[in-house]
Amino acid sequence: MIPVEAQKPIDKRYSKIKADDTNALQGELYHTDENGINKQYHTHEIYDNLGLTRETLRYYEEIGLIKPKRNQHNHYREFNLYDISRLMSIDFFKKRGFTPTEIKEFQKTLPEEYTGIMQNKIDLLRKDIEDLNITLKRLEETNKFYTYTLDHCLQFTIKDLPLYYVHEFIGSVASFHEYQDKVLNYLNVEKEDILSNMVRAITFDENGYLTTGMYIVKPVKGKKQIKGKPFLESGKCLHTTLIADNNDASVMEKMFDLCHEWAKQYNLSFRGVGYIFICFVIFHEQTDKHCYDVWVLLK
Repeated sequence: MIPVEAQKPIDKRYSKIKADDTNALQGELYHTDENGINKQYHTHEIYDNLGLTRETLRYYEEIGLIKPKRNQHNHYREFNLYDISRLMSIDFFKKRGFTPTEIKEFQKTLPEEYTGIMQNKIDLLRKDIEDLNITLKRLEETNKFYTYTLDHCLQFTIKDLPLYYVHEFIGSVASFHEYQDKVLNYLNVEKEDILSNMVRAITFDENGYLTTGMYIVKPVKGKKQIKGKPFLESGKCLHTTLIADNNDASVMEKMFDLCHEWAKQYNLSFRGVGYIFICFVIFHEQTDKHCYDVWVLLK
């Protein structure tokens, strides 16, 4: 395809392939010589060229995924081209979500069974993604609340309390003997924490607190309803956030005084019901701090 009149390279290079040499232009299959097939590679060459660690290779050998030969003189592992191909095959399935032990089972698997195995893995991964999205949303909401608390701690606003189902009632956080029947039976403890699904409900009058108890609740989503389940009272509330030690017994009294002081200032009155949620925890060496989300219902 180079014109005859084209200037030749200064170093007098030229093509050894003639234009009419069809076989040469098409090329031919590459053949590895016998020495290449039988060449043995040392462990450090596998690390360097395949990006595997010593521990990974040992584990693969331990569970029977690879069976490298041992040098008869020094007993070091030696890998041939088949071993290298097997390692790349393992990597192929690892990058599709299979564990080494699952890959080991493929040795007993018929070709027609692979489709079902891969579909099962697809279903599991989709479930994992769904669970991760739930965790991500929960973490984003927690971060949003904590950021808000740092900027607006003990600042009062009027907000509508979201609707919550009441699933169970326990006398107090200290009613530990009730947790198995009333808390664990309701929550999925592998995915949901106990603390943020409990709310302290308080009744009070102008003289102070009357009763207190703990509800196990969950927010109502959309128009979904659970038959026979009561709700927390909802509507316009005085809302604030508070950070305090988790062993501070005076928290409710402080909140009572602050809320009533604010209500008198704006000529408002309460229904006599309030709810305190624990929405964040600050760890400390001596005592933890809780970030409280406080809702006091207005008349």
